[in-house]
Order: sequence, then C-alpha cells, then structure tokens
Amino acid sequence: MRAFLVWLVPAAAAFAAWWIFLGTDSDDQYTVGQVAGLVVVLLVIGVACGWLARTMDLLPLVVSAVVGISAACWTSWSDSEDGLFAIGWMMVTAGAVIGATVVIVGSWAVRRRIDVKGRPAA
Repeated sequence: MRAFLVWLVPAAAAFAAWWIFLGTDSDDQYTVGQVAGLVVVLLVIGVACGWLARTMDLLPLVVSAVVGISAACWTSWSDSEDGLFAIGWMMVTAGAVIGATVVIVGSWAVRRRIDVKGRPAA
C-alpha cells in the first residue's frame, strides 16, 4: 500500500495544486499571485514528501511529483493553436525535475541529519 501511495499522492497533489491555481484561468494569463501561490503549495508538498520519505521512496516521489505537474501543464495548455505550448511544457517539466529533486532530497537529507544528531551516543 505504501508503494502505491508513494506513486499516487505526490502526482495527485501536484496536479490538483496546478489545477486550483492555474487550471481554472480561462485565458491563461496568470497573475503573480497565482504563480506564487502554486510555488508555495508545491514547496510544501515537496518538503512533506521528502520529510516522510524512506530512502527507497525518493525516486518514485520525484518522478510522481514531476508527472503530476507535467500532466496538469499539458492538459491546461494543449488546446493552444500555435503549438508553442510544447516548448513551455518542456521548460516547466525540466524546472519541475530540478525543483522536485532539490526540495524532496534536500528535506529528506535534513530530516536524516536531525535523526542522526538526535540519537544518543553509544
């Protein structure tokens, strides 16, 4: 069950966050507040995923979060007539890979370091 949740929860959360902040905008002209809100929520999702992760869960968490963001972006932009949405989608996906990796692995490493320091010396 944990493996299923590791793959599903970050993707669903990232997709939902995108859809709530940017997917409901009819003209795709996003305000700074919309984008900033999305970034904050994605950071919270990433930190929570990294903090709760086991070592073997890191890759699925990163992949799942990136898939969620990429799928939401594609669904939101794919109706564009000029075809330039594919370039934007690739840029968002590349940024999501970098961002998700840094945030999830970084918060996992911080939690691990705190766990090691918190244990009594043997």
